[in-house]
Amino acid sequence: MKYTTNLEEIENAVNVCLRCNRCHYSEWPKNEEICPIYAYDQTFTYSAGGLMYLAKALLRNLTAYTKELSELIYTCSACRGCDDLCVILRSVNPDMPLSDIIRLMKYEMVKRDLIPDRVKGTYQVIKEKADIPNNGNGNDLRIPEKIKSDQADTVLYAECIHTGNQRDIYQKALSVLEKMGKPMDLFTDGGCCGSTLFDHGFWGELPGLVDAKMEKMKGYQDKTFLFINPHCQEFISNRYEKIASNYEPTKSQHISEIMAGALRDGKLKTKENGKIKVTYHDPCMLGRGLGIFDSPREVLSFFEDVEFVEMKRNRENAFCCGAKAVGKYFSNCPEGTAEERINEFKDTGAELLITACPYCRGIFQKVLGMEKDRVKDLIEFVDERTE
Repeated sequence: MKYTTNLEEIENAVNVCLRCNRCHYSEWPKNEEICPIYAYDQTFTYSAGGLMYLAKALLRNLTAYTKELSELIYTCSACRGCDDLCVILRSVNPDMPLSDIIRLMKYEMVKRDLIPDRVKGTYQVIKEKADIPNNGNGNDLRIPEKIKSDQADTVLYAECIHTGNQRDIYQKALSVLEKMGKPMDLFTDGGCCGSTLFDHGFWGELPGLVDAKMEKMKGYQDKTFLFINPHCQEFISNRYEKIASNYEPTKSQHISEIMAGALRDGKLKTKENGKIKVTYHDPCMLGRGLGIFDSPREVLSFFEDVEFVEMKRNRENAFCCGAKAVGKYFSNCPEGTAEERINEFKDTGAELLITACPYCRGIFQKVLGMEKDRVKDLIEFVDERTE
């Protein structure tokens, strides 16, 4: 495994943190608050830089590994908001951005069995869905016969479908792909790509799982993998190379890109469905992780009855939805983070909040409760307004 798996090995990097506070705010001149933990209590400890100082304290035996510290570390959502803002730590260790160092701290907690109960529950769900690392359960997702082809040059990557929310989005995606008439093959065994295990610090599970996935993906080496979940795409595109012993490059595309192309080429026809004002939330892994900001906005631009307005914090400066903040150091952190973003959505005057990640959709709908229909995935929106 090419990732550093011992905190001691990156001591030089955490030692150079200057407490400059650049990890808290977006680029000048906007200087908008970007760190979800820091937004809860504007104290340096509750930030990526603060966690670096805690890592330093752990390495110097000035503090101990405890359940309370674990809850704080797991409250970080790994949104990558800080990664491109801090150039100092990256100058010492360019392969380990701040969010990965925090993930490594989570791994140290896993090794000591100090993980939050909520994380244990997530891990058990993944274990039940796929026998890690053997991956064996499969799922019942099927490509429509009209477009199903094992000769297709595009393969739908359908892993990590562990909730009804995720399954619903995949079913809508199949409907959109069928309307396009796009020949499609399917890659799935019902398991996990490894991204959630990586985020939660279960790094010991990753080499076997990733090698097994990589071996299966080699059978599609000349094809392009089409992703719906940006967490899967970001992890495979950016992380597999550092983990797999049998790594070979793969081609990937997000469904927002293929929908934009189909609308542009007339292969996907719009239909009237009433005028509506919408805004768009940039998912962390799709935006900061993969650099995909334009294609979702381009998709929305094709609908003449849709008025689009930006939220105050957008693109690289978008505020996280909070779904991956699984620690309880702050009792209401996931929901509170989502509430802050929902308030920003409401400030735009838009009727509908659109995103392009099942985790974002899920937490926003949970927070909105009776108003949950005011949030849709981009795929759902396109399915409703095309024929």
